[in-house]
Amino acid sequence: MTDGPATASSPAEVPVWFYSFPVGRIGVAPDGALFFRYDDTWLATEGAFPLSCTMPKSTDVYGTDVISPWIANLLPEEDQLRILTRSLGLDQSDSLAVLQEIGGDTAGALSFGPLEPDRTPGHIRLTDFYGVDDPDAALALHIDDLSRRPFLAGEDGVRQSLAGGQKKTALAVLDAQGLPVYRMPGAGDQLAIPRNGAPSTVILKPDNPNLPGIVENEVFCLRLAAAIGIRAAETTVITAGSRSALCSLRYDRRMTRGRGIIRVHQEDFAQANGLPPGRKYERGTIPGLSLGGILDTARILPPTDALALIDQVIFNMLVANTDAHAKNYSILFPLIPSPRLAPLYDVSSVLPWPHVNQFHAQNIAGKKRRPGDIAARHWNAIALAQGYRPADIRRRVQELADAIVAQKIAVITEVSALAGVSAGYVTEAADMIEANALRIAGRLRKPAM
Repeated sequence: MTDGPATASSPAEVPVWFYSFPVGRIGVAPDGALFFRYDDTWLATEGAFPLSCTMPKSTDVYGTDVISPWIANLLPEEDQLRILTRSLGLDQSDSLAVLQEIGGDTAGALSFGPLEPDRTPGHIRLTDFYGVDDPDAALALHIDDLSRRPFLAGEDGVRQSLAGGQKKTALAVLDAQGLPVYRMPGAGDQLAIPRNGAPSTVILKPDNPNLPGIVENEVFCLRLAAAIGIRAAETTVITAGSRSALCSLRYDRRMTRGRGIIRVHQEDFAQANGLPPGRKYERGTIPGLSLGGILDTARILPPTDALALIDQVIFNMLVANTDAHAKNYSILFPLIPSPRLAPLYDVSSVLPWPHVNQFHAQNIAGKKRRPGDIAARHWNAIALAQGYRPADIRRRVQELADAIVAQKIAVITEVSALAGVSAGYVTEAADMIEANALRIAGRLRKPAM
């Protein structure tokens, strides 16, 4: 926290909203430094959530060292950011300007930029947007569009942002009457583009020729997690011509009794620890979040959620999700006093793709390690560093590995039955995951070195 530089001479301010309720303002000082201040009304509202773990509700002003990395984590990364900013005519480094352009519907509950009371939030079906009658053809056109203009940047009324470097899109599911619903798309439903601040309900991630079977792989992993008792994002596969995409129901959205869609605030662990997206991996010139740092983030969570986080970490190791970095774990801030751990998401096994980095995103017991190389002594070190009994952590690893083996066939059958799925990719990923889990479990029984 800092005492400045909130002054009347600030050249620009971007309001932050929870729907039409003012949360605060992000300002720009004359020297270009950013700062954030909560709105007095928000501070006085019982049950109002904080913007971030790094910005508790307070009358203090938070400086650029706190707000800047938090903003950057709301934006796309790498090629997606480059293409998006080029289409908008903005500098990639001007994260606040980018957020003001695309921050109408973001990860979590907040919107950024001036309200436009003359514009009514709503949705436009993909078929109407692209001028075609076939929903599959419209979705195929939309997937192709993502390469040219991520999140339809610059389209009138469309202001969306999702973090990460992967191509993805945020859409809403409309029922046969054209009303938004909180569920996976089914018979008679259509996908639509949210406009003028309307919330999206699903995230689509198209297939990737560089990672054959990625859609099947991720759906299998997340359904496997759910099958063994780990809360995970609900996913399915949808097709569009020759393309397939993972469809994930947004866990940061809810349906009200009046059939409205509401947003739930969240932040990922990079935001919660004040790190920019470039430090989501532990190893680098400036280190990012370590495994201990990830588990330490549970200090603000209820004890049951701290244990659930351990399960998420163990599961990522058992299935060889080596890309489980700091942005792949998140905290939810529902309108109740206690933050909660978000469901597991963005999980795929790296094992089918030997050309992809095979080392875990964090050091394990002080060194970078491959998935199957984790032994009893490494779990002991993890447990002791966090104040847990090593025997309890090893027992939990064994339990989750046994559950993976027990549920493997049922989940293979379930995912392979989905329309558009290549069963070969499902079985390939499942077999490799089982072998990795059995190898790790087998090393639990070897004497500690």
